[in-house]
Amino acid sequence: MIYGDVDNSYRKTTKLINRVRYQQENGTPYRTLQANTEQEGTQVIDYLETKTANILKRYRFSEDGAYIGDPRDMDSIKPETLPLKTIKEAVVNPGNQYSPEELLSNPVPFEEPTNSVNIYIDDVSVKKQSEERGSIAVTVDKKDRKYVHNTVTRVDKDNRSYSLVGAGIKISLGYLIAFLLSNRLLGFRFQFFTDGHKLLNDTIVKCFEWYPNFGIILDWFHLVKKCKELLSMAMKGRLVRNEILIGIMPLLWHGLTDRAITVLRQIEAEKIKDNEKHTKLIDYLDRNKEMIPCYALRKRLGLKNSSAIGEKMNDLLVSSRQKHNGMSWSKRGSIALAAITAVKRNIEDQAWFEKKELKFKLVA
Repeated sequence: MIYGDVDNSYRKTTKLINRVRYQQENGTPYRTLQANTEQEGTQVIDYLETKTANILKRYRFSEDGAYIGDPRDMDSIKPETLPLKTIKEAVVNPGNQYSPEELLSNPVPFEEPTNSVNIYIDDVSVKKQSEERGSIAVTVDKKDRKYVHNTVTRVDKDNRSYSLVGAGIKISLGYLIAFLLSNRLLGFRFQFFTDGHKLLNDTIVKCFEWYPNFGIILDWFHLVKKCKELLSMAMKGRLVRNEILIGIMPLLWHGLTDRAITVLRQIEAEKIKDNEKHTKLIDYLDRNKEMIPCYALRKRLGLKNSSAIGEKMNDLLVSSRQKHNGMSWSKRGSIALAAITAVKRNIEDQAWFEKKELKFKLVA
């Protein structure tokens, strides 16, 4: 499972096993290996669910991750940011036309890295297996295709990390809360990095509303991508789109979201092809204003602007194994294999296969 299944197909792995054991003729069928792997992965998930439930109960959380203890217990936890002097030094001589007052007016704080936990969270989807497999192949239209959705979470603190995978956002956030509590990380800032997906951000806010020291940063790459996509659909032609991009992207890079929205609202009607997409972009920026920082200052201060590590975890835990051409997965099969891959990634395989336990701790 650890040296075969998580990297190669079940067919290739069984061929290797049978060749090593000189059983090419009557060796282990690949379906047997697949069933055993799914069963093992399901045990990992069951263990995580039980461990999560016990930790949440111990720290006075409900089963769905809501804090049911005394809210005053969190009063001592205050957001800790970089000293204002350090931030102002980074603002001096920024090499652009924006005033320091404008740059410092952005509502997103600059977290103190040594007192922060970086959390990258994202959904990853793979093709869903048909309920019934007939002898005749049926071509499914891309828009009608069904998918299995998993959520991958990566936690980073002081050059140590841990990866979690769950069957959906809410389940994964439950694992995350339990992990943060069991690693005694209360008091640190929980700094999330996401791609701006509304459901994901809304769920994070709801699940962590009990905690006064957390924030969400919208990944710069996804912000640029969203602006390009919506402007391409909204504007009349590439030249008009590029002209507007040249105007708004420096504003967004410097966290001046209100000014970028003003520019979009002042676009002449004759340049707009699709008013709905134009309005959608304005609403998108307005909705995510509290998550769009001054990326330029964050870069000068050595703070992160990207959720690229989360994207990489998606690839390592799910995509690189489950997104090859022709592959499709059951919900149970996909999450089970991803769970075993996470066990390997967290260097927990020896503890799991020998003792059926997970340390659930940050590792170097």
